[in-house]
Amino acid sequence: MSLDASGTVAKTTTFSKWKGRNYVRLRVTPMNNRTASQQHTRGYLGVIAKAAKAVLTAAKDTLPGLGSQFFLDTQSHIPGTQSWVAAFQGSEHASVSADETAFSGLGAVKALYETAGGDAGLSDYITVGGTPVTYTKGFQLYLLAKFASASLGYAGFAGGIAAATAPQLTAFVSYVQTSA
Repeated sequence: MSLDASGTVAKTTTFSKWKGRNYVRLRVTPMNNRTASQQHTRGYLGVIAKAAKAVLTAAKDTLPGLGSQFFLDTQSHIPGTQSWVAAFQGSEHASVSADETAFSGLGAVKALYETAGGDAGLSDYITVGGTPVTYTKGFQLYLLAKFASASLGYAGFAGGIAAATAPQLTAFVSYVQTSA
């Protein structure tokens, strides 16, 4: 191509130069996918990452053999090539709506999760975007409890996570945060 031009003509064709050579291509306008469903999923993955911060309570939690029992259990239950947070997000990604529905239906147990979530140092997470969603500290703790029970073999909830008691949640917060 011998034409030395740069820019877009008629919103259809773009002229440019790459490594000293002129070229022409069709103009492409990238699509910004901000659908409600995508924002909801991004927010959900964000809240899982925020909940995970409750486990990483100190710099020593990132060293092999040190950290809370929850953290140590992740090292023995999650494949070595994957971080436990990625496994956590992967296991929960498909159950976004089901988790929210289950948590909202907990009744009095929901308040126990909220209290224990605050005791764990969690705070409510509000997503960004067109329609912000608030994920409470109790919901974050509920997700950690679900992951620990399903993926790490945690057996501290005798009647299951939906029937958790205050002492069981206190013990779970200790499991999550107290260095072993």
